[in-house]
Amino acid sequence: MQSDVRGVLQYVPSFRGKVFVLILNAARIPELALAEALLDLIALQQVGVKLVLVSTGSSDAQIDHLLIDGELKWQSCDFDPEKVEAILNRGQLALIEQPGLDFLGEKMVCFAAGLGAFKLILLLPEQVAGGNAISREDALKWSGEGADLLHRAAEVCDSGIPRVHLLDENHQGVLMDELFSNEGVGVMVYADDYLSIRAIAADDISELLAMVGRSMRDAHLVPRSYEEIEAFLQDFLVMTIDGNVVGCVALHAFADPNCAEIACLYVKQSHGGQGYGRLLVKAAERRARELGIPWVFALSTRAVEFFIGQLGYGPCPIEEIPRARQERLLASGRESMVIRNRLDG
Repeated sequence: MQSDVRGVLQYVPSFRGKVFVLILNAARIPELALAEALLDLIALQQVGVKLVLVSTGSSDAQIDHLLIDGELKWQSCDFDPEKVEAILNRGQLALIEQPGLDFLGEKMVCFAAGLGAFKLILLLPEQVAGGNAISREDALKWSGEGADLLHRAAEVCDSGIPRVHLLDENHQGVLMDELFSNEGVGVMVYADDYLSIRAIAADDISELLAMVGRSMRDAHLVPRSYEEIEAFLQDFLVMTIDGNVVGCVALHAFADPNCAEIACLYVKQSHGGQGYGRLLVKAAERRARELGIPWVFALSTRAVEFFIGQLGYGPCPIEEIPRARQERLLASGRESMVIRNRLDG
């Protein structure tokens, strides 16, 4: 269960007033997992999410009794958009029971799209392969396990539903763990700006400093103050997931020689192993190309293997980087290795 209250609260404004359509087979889900899911629906309802619950299993699950026991605000209905919207606008959950319905069939998808659903959430018998979050484009290219399901989820995104979540119904607390964290525990196929790399804004500086504070303290990153970052604001890029800053990189340009340093590369520990560091470096390199800079370099003690092995950088004599940067490096006493990548072919 997502236990970081701040992590949960950051989603409340973006979720409030949105329509989430949850599809499950209540007769198949383990009792404890179903009970936890209904508790999660209460939490979603309390933060202002408009909920549609579609149960495709038999009536043996008696999901209406479970909703009553859970003290949710709800009303049973059918696939009538006007009736459903009226229920949602009253702050109630709309319950639709239709045994045997195809989870991602045309009827279901057209109904959810017609409601303007922000999320279509499926509880499935097992975990789907594909990673935590996969873009619509990458889902269409997927050729491994679960390809048919990912391809269909991408098609659903084309219908106007920005996000499709494929979750393991056996995971207790799966809704909270998936929806109230950046990475989640299932697979999300998305067609919106879930992940972006953009120029830093002044409002991001405090968050950036809090994020990299431990690495600066432990001398893994060069110490920087609020004022230093503010003075070179145009050099910084941040990576955001669902609008939350999770990584950063800086590109400091020099005139003599014409080159740039890639610096302050950092990804939150909770988001490691997802390839985000590579995306940040590539974004900085794109900016360097736009500026007409032929090569970039980095100074590193811990990430040398990453730059050389994954990004194709190679060792560079310290004498070839700008003199001012040489002097700062020598004065710092840091035993950093200089590595370089040529961008001009």
